[in-house]
Amino acid sequence: MDQLWNYLPLLSAFLYSAGLIALLIKPARVLGWIDRPSDRKHHRDPVPMVGGVAMCMAFCASILLLAERPHAFGVLLICMTMLTLVGLYDDLFSLRPTPRFLCQIGAILLMTLAGNVALTSLGDLFGWGNILLDNFTIPITIFAVVGVINAFNMIDGLDGLAGGLALLATLCLIILNLLAPVTESGILGALSVLVLVIAGFLCFNLRHPWRTRASVFMGDAGSTMLGFVLGWFLVQLSQGREAVMAPVTAIWIVALPLMDTVAVMARRIHAGRSPFAADRQHLHHLLLGLGLTDGRVCAILLAAATLAAAGGVLAWRLKVPEHWQFYTFLAMFALYYRLTTRLWTKQQKTADSIFESGRDNTATDLA
Repeated sequence: MDQLWNYLPLLSAFLYSAGLIALLIKPARVLGWIDRPSDRKHHRDPVPMVGGVAMCMAFCASILLLAERPHAFGVLLICMTMLTLVGLYDDLFSLRPTPRFLCQIGAILLMTLAGNVALTSLGDLFGWGNILLDNFTIPITIFAVVGVINAFNMIDGLDGLAGGLALLATLCLIILNLLAPVTESGILGALSVLVLVIAGFLCFNLRHPWRTRASVFMGDAGSTMLGFVLGWFLVQLSQGREAVMAPVTAIWIVALPLMDTVAVMARRIHAGRSPFAADRQHLHHLLLGLGLTDGRVCAILLAAATLAAAGGVLAWRLKVPEHWQFYTFLAMFALYYRLTTRLWTKQQKTADSIFESGRDNTATDLA
């Protein structure tokens, strides 16, 4: 009976997540809580955006069933709920970037000041010794977690992709906890609950032989919430007595969404546009532009993210110097930026050529 009770939070996490999504689909369609198709979006029919709210509710309910809960779990749940509600409002009515960032910063301030979860050290990033942040602890923590939040928010453009990446990152954190000499059962339990919550969502969002298209999306409510939760645990598990990895390991665990977001924003700024302007420069858009199917693109990106994350975990396990890991990541990002920029430029030239050809043909027909 005791063993059954230990598995109850995990079972409830999956059932709550999947069950709430199933219950919310019809009301969402009636209430207009849907993502409508557009020229920029890849789906053809309106899709309910209930995944984020369902995952948040399932996580909050299931974590309360754990025999041991993680440090400052009450603050974690408050911040999660706050960001989910802000994301829900954004899904329904659309928020400008400034209020979104202010809400994210507010949640991270709660995380650092009330939850005492903050980046106090960056590790030996440059080979000069441990970099202590001291007075820069709060601003660097805000910068890092806001980056993770928006990386997951911006890469959420393909069925199963953001959820799959979040699942992968959480599994990596679980593995690192299991490999650590001392494991805090509260954190391990919370991460296990998160895995099952995401799995419940992916039952409706991931394409497979029995589902050709996602039946629900997580929306900004889900991508923002998942990005924050992962940011919380990436910071917590790379600092102090609870550390099971180096800070640089966290970068490798979320390497793909981070690289994609920074590369896209850099190209937009270079073109004189807002870094938050919507376009089709993300890696999944570029691969779709090559004629690959949605399922293949998602599989390729998840495989690449798995290799990067596994490389980071293995490097930490093998005690590879942290600055070598960091410089290797910078080199990988430089290559990624060069290749994706070249691919984007090539596809833009092709699109412009087709457009000009169409204009010439139209002019000839009119003549």
